[in-house]
Amino acid sequence: MKPVLVPKTDVNSETALLLAWHVGDRSEVNAGEVIAEIETSKAIIDVPAPEAGILLRAANESAEIRLSEPVGYLFADVGALDAYAEAEQRRSAKDDKSARRVTEPARRRAEELDVDLASLSGDTLITVGMVEAAAAAATKAAATTELPEPLPGVAGLPRIALVGAGLGATQVIDILQAAKSGTPVAIVDDDASRWADQVMGVPVVGGFDRLIASFGKGAFDAAIITISTSVPARTRLREALTASGIPLANAIHPTARIANGVTFGTGNVVCAFCNFNVGTIVGDNNVLSAYNSYDHHNRLGSDISTGPACVTSGLVVLGDRVRLGTGIFIEPQVELGDDVQVASGSVIVASVPAGHAVKRRVTTTVVVARR
Repeated sequence: MKPVLVPKTDVNSETALLLAWHVGDRSEVNAGEVIAEIETSKAIIDVPAPEAGILLRAANESAEIRLSEPVGYLFADVGALDAYAEAEQRRSAKDDKSARRVTEPARRRAEELDVDLASLSGDTLITVGMVEAAAAAATKAAATTELPEPLPGVAGLPRIALVGAGLGATQVIDILQAAKSGTPVAIVDDDASRWADQVMGVPVVGGFDRLIASFGKGAFDAAIITISTSVPARTRLREALTASGIPLANAIHPTARIANGVTFGTGNVVCAFCNFNVGTIVGDNNVLSAYNSYDHHNRLGSDISTGPACVTSGLVVLGDRVRLGTGIFIEPQVELGDDVQVASGSVIVASVPAGHAVKRRVTTTVVVARR
C-alpha cells in the first residue's frame, strides 16, 4: 500500500479543500498521472500518483482535508485493496460504539496527543476541541515544577514579551538581537505542552493569562506577536493585547532599507533585506518576510502577513488582513482590499476587491523510476 500525499508546495497551510477527483475510486492509475485537485489559501495544486496502482480514495470531493494525511492509497492489485478494505471494516466494527460518539478528526487528534478517549465518555459527541482541552489539562496536572519567571532583561533596552512559541519566535528573537532594539525576556503560548521550555534561551512562561499578570507586575515593557501563518490569530491577539493595555513593539531587521518619509505603526515584524521607499506608510501588526520591497508612496494596512520576495510598484495600497504568498509582483496603483489573499507566484495588474482571493494553479513534476 502506498499513501497518496499532497505535494508540499504550501508549507504555511495545514488544511485544504479537495476540489475534484480526476479518476474514479478503485481505478487503475499510472505513475505521475494527475488524480486529484486541491485548493489551499495560496494555490490550486494538482496531486499526482506517486506510482502505478489501484486507487482507493480516502476523502470525498468538497471535503476539507489535512495536508499531513493521505487523500488516497495505491495498491498493487484489486486483491490487496479488498484485503485492506475488509481489515478497516473489522476495525470500525470493533469500535462501533465509540465511532458513533467521536468525530474522526477528534479520533486522529487523540492519537496525536495520546489522549484516552474513554476518559471523555459522556452523552455528548467528542470533538477536536474537547480532546485538545483534555490534553492541555493533563499537561498542567502533570507539571511538577513551577513555571519560569521572565528574564530580567538588559539595562537600556526595552524588555519584550513574545506571543507564540513556534518558529516565528526564533525569527523575532534573531531580529531583536541583530538590531539591538529590545531584549526578549519571555514567551507565552496557550499550548501547555510548551510551558517551561526555552526558545533560543528565552523561557516559555505560560499562556496568555500569564502575559497579562506579568505585565501587571512590570515584568516587561511591550509585546510582539510572532505568529505569521494565521492572519485571524494575529488580529485576535492584537485586539486582546490592546484591550489589556499592553503596548506593541516593532522588530525591524537592521538590513532593512527605510527611505525618507516612511512611517511604521506598532507591532510590525520586518525581516531581513526589506525595502521601503519614499513616503510609504505601514500600519500595525504586520509580518513582512525577507526581501519584500515596497516602492514609493505605498500604503499598507494592519494585520498583514506576507511570504518572502513580494514586490510592489509605486502607489500600491494593501488593505487590512491581506495575506500574500511568496514571490508576488504588484503593478503601480493597484489596490488590494481588506482580507484579500494572493497565491504565491502571482502577478497582480489590476485591483482586487475586498474579501476576494487570487489563485494560481501549481502543477507538480514527479520523478518516477525508469523501467
